[in-house]
Amino acid sequence: MPKLPLPAGTLDSERNQAILVEQFRALRKQVPLMYAMMFVDSAFLAFAAHGTVSPWLDLGIPAALALLSALRAAFWLRRRSFLPRPEQIPQYLRGTMIISAVLSLGFGGWGLVLFAEGDLVRRVCIALYIFIGAISCCYCLQALPRAGQSVLLFGAAPVTACLLFSDDWFLRGLGFNMVVVAIVVLWMTRTNHAGFIEMLTSRTHMAAEQLRAVGAEQRAHDLAYHDPLTGLPNRRALAEALERRLAPEGDGAPLGLLIIDLDRFKSINDVHGHPAGDQLLRDVALRLDATVGACGASYRLGGDEFAVIVDGDVEGARRTAHGIVHAMQKPFSGAELVHHIGASVGISLYPQDALDLDTLMRRADIALYKAKQLGRGQHCAFEPMLDAEIRRRAEIEREMREAVERDAFVPYYQPIVDLRSGAVVGYELLARWDRSDGAAIGPELFIPIAEECGLIDTLMLRLLRRACRETRDWEVPIAINVSPTQLKDPWFSQKLLGVLIREHFPARLLTIEITENALIVDAQSAQEAIESLRNQGVQLALDDFGTGYSSLQHLQMLPFDRLKIDRSFVTSMDRDPQALKLILAIIALATTLELPVVAEGIESRAIAETLARLGCAMGQGYLYGHPMSAADIEAMRSATAA
Repeated sequence: MPKLPLPAGTLDSERNQAILVEQFRALRKQVPLMYAMMFVDSAFLAFAAHGTVSPWLDLGIPAALALLSALRAAFWLRRRSFLPRPEQIPQYLRGTMIISAVLSLGFGGWGLVLFAEGDLVRRVCIALYIFIGAISCCYCLQALPRAGQSVLLFGAAPVTACLLFSDDWFLRGLGFNMVVVAIVVLWMTRTNHAGFIEMLTSRTHMAAEQLRAVGAEQRAHDLAYHDPLTGLPNRRALAEALERRLAPEGDGAPLGLLIIDLDRFKSINDVHGHPAGDQLLRDVALRLDATVGACGASYRLGGDEFAVIVDGDVEGARRTAHGIVHAMQKPFSGAELVHHIGASVGISLYPQDALDLDTLMRRADIALYKAKQLGRGQHCAFEPMLDAEIRRRAEIEREMREAVERDAFVPYYQPIVDLRSGAVVGYELLARWDRSDGAAIGPELFIPIAEECGLIDTLMLRLLRRACRETRDWEVPIAINVSPTQLKDPWFSQKLLGVLIREHFPARLLTIEITENALIVDAQSAQEAIESLRNQGVQLALDDFGTGYSSLQHLQMLPFDRLKIDRSFVTSMDRDPQALKLILAIIALATTLELPVVAEGIESRAIAETLARLGCAMGQGYLYGHPMSAADIEAMRSATAA
């Protein structure tokens, strides 16, 4: 990840503040020492001039200088552990410069008076004391060069000038030496201060780099442990949180793991685009967090899958899962759209269901799968029987893949008859699994597994290819069920028509049956695929009418050739008045739309006669024959013809 440079103004401001702070820290250590040295030099000057000047010059002035130095030293000693705000420091520095100049001027002026009154030896001593004191003070004020320069200017310059312009060559030489030393000291002071500034600048840049590194590390940590879209902790964070809780040294407190999968989210992405889907995921994350509250922690695992860790037993986990399902059923309002989705939740518990991370996650997924099977918008807790069921399904899937390769799935045919004449007018193609061990696995089990694992397309097309060969000479229509997942395949119609062309089977003799749920999943793809087939003469039936999301819009959406009444209504119509009313309504609707009706599940002559009186055109069921192989149909047709 590239480093983000700090603005130049920010760095300059930080550097200036750092310089001020370090200047203050250095001064509060060195200024008291400077005043102590000034006190000592004043005492030596007074001693050197003793007996040659008045008591006021010998004692009064040094006492005043000593008192003022003591007061300033005390002022700084009281601030040895105090650090003012950066904006207050310039005030302290200005005060130090002024006081240093005043004291230096007083010290230098007093020394100049003493110098004028003394003999040669005393003049040399006085000049040396003044110069050494000024140089020492200048060194103590290296952190504040201007103050050091003022000390040399007001303290040492007057007496140095006197030496340079004196009549004695010895004193002139001493003055010249002092000038050279002063120049060197000033140059060193300036160089040291420049190094001081450079060091602070480097330190400021280093601190900025450290802050940038810390920021980069924090961003990397956030990216590693948080989902960038929703801001929730991610799968890695969930795994580490569970590992800490499940570790032998953990607290061992019971917890529940909830795996949440959004219902109907993919259709939002497909219809309204990924930006709408991303915003919906952010809204889901906010609502999930609000629903879970303080009783747990929310995570996003990826796609439309989330997770929650909750503390407590199964009852607490169930209450949280129920709250999540209820919350996700409420509409999500966007800027222009209102989305209606839902959620399915699987629950596994520690330590009741699992003692390790992988098993806990897997069993929560198993419970989620069961919740989806229950009809979505449900929550389900793991039970041992679910694990066995999943293993059984996995074994069936493995066996199915082998069976598809060796054509162990065979087409069976159930007659469709005219209810008035009793004549066979077509057959519905049904799949049967010819297992080598003879064990029966019905289509109600292997068809959903085939849809989930992606085998349904291969299975259906192979069955259709074989059925075309077996029924080509019957000259009667055959009907085949099409899965909703197949209608989402943009190449489905071409695949199906390709089978008809290769097998020389007339398209007008094939009817594809779809359920209303297929139109709900992806209406646009279904419409495009079916219109392509209809253009080639393939017939279209709406299967299981009345059990799905029945709507007149579905009948308007596609040019259906017939409606099929679900067997659940037909088998109960003789004892359930409500079922009879529904059948009557469906037949009346179909008559108005000029669509023939096929009733499924006819098992008695009385029901067949009632359906015929109500206007139902065709029917199928055990009354007219169980699903049979092609050989059995051939035998039955031969017997009828004879």
